[in-house]
Amino acid sequence: MVSMSSTLVETVSINYEDFNESFLTCGTCLCMYDGGEHTPKLLPCSHTVCLHCLSRIAASQTRDTGTFRCPICRECINIPRGGVPALPPSFLVNQLLDLMARQRREVVPKCSVHLNQELLFCETCDTVFCSLCTDGSHSTANSSCEHTVIPFSIAIKRMSEILLYKANECISKLTQAEDAVNGEMARLEQTTRQCLAGLDATFQEITAAVDQRRAEMSEAITQARDAKKKVLDEQLALIQSEKDKVREECNGLQQQVEVRYITRRISSLGEKLDSASALAEPRENAFLACDLASDALKRLEAALASLGRVRTSTTFPSLSTLTVREPCVVNLESTAILSTVDYHGNARTNGGDPITAEVSRADSADGPMMETHIEDKEDGTYWIRFRPVTHGRYSLSVSVLDRPVRQSPLLVTVSEHNNPVRSYGSRG
Repeated sequence: MVSMSSTLVETVSINYEDFNESFLTCGTCLCMYDGGEHTPKLLPCSHTVCLHCLSRIAASQTRDTGTFRCPICRECINIPRGGVPALPPSFLVNQLLDLMARQRREVVPKCSVHLNQELLFCETCDTVFCSLCTDGSHSTANSSCEHTVIPFSIAIKRMSEILLYKANECISKLTQAEDAVNGEMARLEQTTRQCLAGLDATFQEITAAVDQRRAEMSEAITQARDAKKKVLDEQLALIQSEKDKVREECNGLQQQVEVRYITRRISSLGEKLDSASALAEPRENAFLACDLASDALKRLEAALASLGRVRTSTTFPSLSTLTVREPCVVNLESTAILSTVDYHGNARTNGGDPITAEVSRADSADGPMMETHIEDKEDGTYWIRFRPVTHGRYSLSVSVLDRPVRQSPLLVTVSEHNNPVRSYGSRG
């Protein structure tokens, strides 16, 4: 923090002094322009020089010619009738002087004892003091280091600029954080819409399957009824036909006087009576049942309960850690372990997070990606396996929820051989 503040103060100081040197000081005598002896005068060649320098130059060069040369570009300048003081003032420099004067008048802290004495500030000791109260020395310690002392008004201005810089930087970071949170909320709404769309599509398929099965069973019931009804309708038609024949034969028997004819009709009706007895029993029955499994509803409810589940995650990627399990060796499978935690730093106890892992050469950004395998241990940890084929340094980049974890990318060194952990025996 101290180093950063010092750098910022130095930067502000350099800009301020460069501004004064470039615009508010005379390029000949290097004195600050003012409204008296060093009044800025604008020459026809567009250069600005103070009145004091121009008077001295004109006195030494004009003689009888009535001209002098610009001390900057050496162009000949004619002296007006009123002499050098009659040269036009530099309005731009005067406006800058007024602006600087107004800024300096805004904050000019004074000593409470010496009311006309401006306070000073030591950047080395971080101390405000009055030169009259301290007799020019603000520190009682014997120090051989060189102290940097500036007017307290300038120190306040620099501190204000530092404060403004810090505030802008803070606002910028907060704006970035706000954009990141708004982006995450937008992605949350998008994933919610995708989940609801998938859920609606699945249940529409289930509803369609249920409606189709219902239609199939309704059609089977209707077909069974129609088959039975057809048989019964044919039997009714036969019965009606026999009834019509009997009525036809009975018509006119009362006027018939021939015994033999009546006897034949009686015999014929007796045969019909026997056939009518056979038609008395329906050739089909009214039995029609729809057998549904007694536990069908329970099994359907169980199937719907296991149809899906809602998954979410409290993993905070920037706090999750990534470590390499063992030293990496060429052509041997290496394992990196990702341990996930939540926002409060508590270890996660279940898995299911979307993990992406990429392994590439650290010295070649355009090199091919190495194949990786991610194993979810279902306890909040994930094993990332890869097999390097050459030695060197590799970069392992791991993201959770499309956000990098804390050590990502992790630099991994792959050696050509595996050093022995323990040796037995001796040579000879």
